[in-house]
Amino acid sequence: MVAAGIYVIGVPPEGLKAVEESWRRVIQSADWVYGGRRLLNMLPSGSQTLEISSPLTPVLDHLRVHEGTLRVVLATGDPNFFGVAEAIYRNIPASLVTVVPALSSMQAAFARLKMSWHDAYFGSVHGRPLEQAISWVARYNKVVILTDPHHNTAALAKDLTARGFGEVTLYVCANLGMDSEKVFSGTAMALQGADDDGFSVVVVCNPHGGQAVYGMDDDRLLRPEEQPGMMTKKAVRAVSIAQLGLSPRSILWDIGAGTGAVSIDASRVIGPQGAVYAVEANPQDYEILCQNIQTHQAPVYPILGRAPQGLERLPDPDAVFIGGSGGQLAEIIDRAGERLHVGGRMVLTLVRFDHLTQLSHLFPRHFHWTVQWLSSALMNPERQVPRFVPENPVFVVTAEKGVKQ
Repeated sequence: MVAAGIYVIGVPPEGLKAVEESWRRVIQSADWVYGGRRLLNMLPSGSQTLEISSPLTPVLDHLRVHEGTLRVVLATGDPNFFGVAEAIYRNIPASLVTVVPALSSMQAAFARLKMSWHDAYFGSVHGRPLEQAISWVARYNKVVILTDPHHNTAALAKDLTARGFGEVTLYVCANLGMDSEKVFSGTAMALQGADDDGFSVVVVCNPHGGQAVYGMDDDRLLRPEEQPGMMTKKAVRAVSIAQLGLSPRSILWDIGAGTGAVSIDASRVIGPQGAVYAVEANPQDYEILCQNIQTHQAPVYPILGRAPQGLERLPDPDAVFIGGSGGQLAEIIDRAGERLHVGGRMVLTLVRFDHLTQLSHLFPRHFHWTVQWLSSALMNPERQVPRFVPENPVFVVTAEKGVKQ
């Protein structure tokens, strides 16, 4: 006799018939069985079932209400690998839960592909935003992505191609263990019309992943022909990014992103758990921004819009860089300052000395701000007598948000 409780049982790619017999008996004895529609369809008639769908709140509530009964949650493969187990751990005492992992779809996929997986990065767009896959592919040579019918192989391939990753190779393992199983591969560009049922394991190989270097030379960025000097130069970028206090999990807003110089360099510091949002109001500059992001395969989200009006839909930032304000600096600082996390930093660059007199009126009292005067000069070796050619001085303003009194 199996004790009452919650049993989260992993189902191998081959289905319930491949589950160990003792655990099949537990499933047959259960008062309630929970799972996705495909798994529930494998059960014999007469079982009391509840389908798992997003959000998980109804299922979690049902599990709690039926305490004292034998409840089985069916999951695909290993429930601890982007599975339902994580949500159960967060909401139900662990002492009531038993997890029985099975061979995961990821392991089965690599076996089919005859490829090792110890050096891969793992992600899922199953019920999660598809856009984050760009960040993974930019940073790693080998990425495993679990898909769903909405975020399927074709959608992934289209998004990768649109963001400049059309030449990366996708290895697709669909319906593993089923009669309809199929394994195929191709470039992202070629697989934009791929036909799979959605529940696939996709391995993306990018030979250039993770090879981007922090600190680009200025001449590697496309710039507007009419204003070729309108960008944050390398030396100023280095100091500004250092002042932002970024971590691998940071959310950065780059307002008035222009060519994207700060966004692209900052994305080399921020990891896949964070994000960089480059906001640019000028349509022509926005096109150049997008081209630079694609050329450098940078995990940056470009946004065409005028701040501060276009900031509402962005997640709250840990850091804000203001490269351009369009005459709305006070409004941008006010709005961005409200959303900035406590301890987060706002950095802006100024070139006019008279603008410094306005700082005390721009930042609220709970912001602590400082100013650095940067001046640099490059030696010109082509002259008979080598000399340094000075750049215009720049004031780097850093404001850190404290607790509001």
